[in-house]
Amino acid sequence: MNKTLATLLAGLCFTFSPLALAQDDFPARPVKMIVPYPAGGGGDILARSIADVFHRMTGQAMIVENRSGANGIIGASACKNAPADGYTYCLPVSDVMAINPHIYKKVPYDPEKDFAVVASIATVVLVFVSNSSVPVDSLKALASWSRANEHTANFATWGVGSAAHLVLEQFNQSMKGSLTNVPYPGVPQMLQAALSGDASATLLFYGPIAPHINEGKLQPLAVLGNERYHALPDVPTVSEAEFSFTPTVYYGVYAPTGTPPAIIARMNQLLTAAAADPSVLKTMNAAGFAPLNESPQAFSNRVARDRAAWGQIARSLNLALE
Repeated sequence: MNKTLATLLAGLCFTFSPLALAQDDFPARPVKMIVPYPAGGGGDILARSIADVFHRMTGQAMIVENRSGANGIIGASACKNAPADGYTYCLPVSDVMAINPHIYKKVPYDPEKDFAVVASIATVVLVFVSNSSVPVDSLKALASWSRANEHTANFATWGVGSAAHLVLEQFNQSMKGSLTNVPYPGVPQMLQAALSGDASATLLFYGPIAPHINEGKLQPLAVLGNERYHALPDVPTVSEAEFSFTPTVYYGVYAPTGTPPAIIARMNQLLTAAAADPSVLKTMNAAGFAPLNESPQAFSNRVARDRAAWGQIARSLNLALE
């Protein structure tokens, strides 16, 4: 074959390959991002900031749809059952993919078989806080106080079986606490409960609680993670507070299984670029998130590791939910 002709044909093959077509034509219409939590929460704020940048980058809207309930199961199920055409995604916190399969007897999705990993987005800075009326300044003091007030001491979480719930149960077990789990629909309701005193303590994203810590309405007790948080340099990590806990909490984007790989690759490029935009980074910082930029394979490995770790915790606590 003529060398020039062969080169031309090779170029045409690339031009009309699925990846090239996806890069050229996608998105051709608005994209839906399902957030399995109420409006106003951390995931919702993060999704909407990404949606703004996505629109600037592509000229197409990213429609954020809040489908809250059942610890993310409702939203994840809606994502799983959506057409696998590249126009529906979901942005759950890690509970949905790493915890739910271990603690619910019937989960209407398989996180490994029903979803394709698209992009990692952000890790979450979570802080143990107590209402200012609770006379404690450490996790050890909280455990002691809860034992003395076991009939009224409680702890707000974002759902039965959520990461916050498992952290609470592990805290009660390892530090001999006596805090009762009180599940709320999402972060805004948890925050209100902690501020009003309806909840003695809780585990919340740093962003929403920052002004209330500064005003003395909430007392920070410990940061969930391996390092102290720069905005709370005097607040110990949970390990420094003698509470050992290793799994992390993070947000990632998933698509229904069967979504064309070329479109997933294109969305990974778009979402990675959007998450690195200064406006999104500013939103993350204000909310208490840290950017998480991993390849789809590295992120899949992270989810698999944490699924195993959360499963071990769930089994040790003998949690089984309907």
